[in-house]
Amino acid sequence: MTTTAKAWHLALAIVSGSACAGALAQEFSYSGFGTVGAAVSNKDYKYQRFITDNGTVKRDSVLGVQFDAKFSSQWSATLQAKVAPAADNDSKWETSAAWAFVSWRPSNEWLIRAGKVRLPLYLFSENLDVGQSYEFVRMPTEMYSILPTTDIAGLYVTRNWALDSGDLSLDVYSGRAPTVVQRSYSRDTGTAFISVTTRVTGGVLTLRAEDSTWRLGLHHAKSDFNDDQIQAPATIQNIPLGGGYNVYLPTAFVREFRNDIVTFGFDISLPSDWRLIGEFERNFQRDIALGANTAGGYLSVLRKMDRITPYVTIASLKTVGSAARTRQKIADVVAPPLAEAGQRQLLDTTPFYDQYSLSLGASYALTPQSKLKGEWMHTWIGKGSAMVDSPAGAGPVTNDTIDVLSLSYNFVF
Repeated sequence: MTTTAKAWHLALAIVSGSACAGALAQEFSYSGFGTVGAAVSNKDYKYQRFITDNGTVKRDSVLGVQFDAKFSSQWSATLQAKVAPAADNDSKWETSAAWAFVSWRPSNEWLIRAGKVRLPLYLFSENLDVGQSYEFVRMPTEMYSILPTTDIAGLYVTRNWALDSGDLSLDVYSGRAPTVVQRSYSRDTGTAFISVTTRVTGGVLTLRAEDSTWRLGLHHAKSDFNDDQIQAPATIQNIPLGGGYNVYLPTAFVREFRNDIVTFGFDISLPSDWRLIGEFERNFQRDIALGANTAGGYLSVLRKMDRITPYVTIASLKTVGSAARTRQKIADVVAPPLAEAGQRQLLDTTPFYDQYSLSLGASYALTPQSKLKGEWMHTWIGKGSAMVDSPAGAGPVTNDTIDVLSLSYNFVF
């Protein structure tokens, strides 16, 4: 049974066990959304998995449909399916269920959802796939790539408080994604897809006022490899070989590893139709020596001018701490010829980031249900980035810049 089917069957099972299970839905509705996007860069190597100087429609294109059934004033169910590039294959497309959950609202203050739900990790988590609902061509990857999964199957509880200054909500969730695909690339062996099981538990506090939204989140993720033969280096040690040669080798391995993630975001409406949006993260890597121990985020300034909304975004993502220092030591090592391939493999497959970007873009509202968007993005790569597939037979891409032009048509119905 596919993950999509399992999630939807879980939702249906919960409905069938409730008091309203025997009743037909009082209301049934459906909606759809889609993005047809094209992106091209000025480099022949891949950036963000798909973008090259040949152009691609895979980076941003998605098509989805959502079904909502209301059984009573308290019970409802939602299914959202989408077609997008496959997570485990750079050449294929796949259909998956982003949402498949049942909702129970016992009162105006409480909402409980069970099934496959979207993690409340970002300001735009719930509508991330619906490009028509925001102004950017794409949400900044430096922020929106910090966790390998956006969806879990589990329980999601929301408590709301009505305040004089707005609404305060607390989201507490816990769930499991049994198949999370992590993409890895090496100059020698090409692309590999590694499957892990990830359980994520967290809490998010959100304040929504008349002219602003503020969000603070704490998230704990525990992952383990689905393939018993795959392990991650827990410690790395330098081995002197004499003659000026050294190599770095793993000295211990683990099959499970943890991440603790802190997120903070705000969306502020300013006078004269200006708008300020920012999100920031700190991802603390536990248990492994060469993990995604990152700090990053973005800041955007937008100005609505009738149907046109131009924006400027600056973003950054950096690996920090011991993970960055260890990775740099591997990059600087002088290995003997017979060990060079192993050192390249260790270097390439490390989830390391040292990049900044500047984006200038705009959206144009064709109708209330559709937008046309365009963007130029300039990215600086410092000591390296796992978002880049460095060319085979050459050194890793460092101290380089990438220009990306993007155009997309976004719609809902």
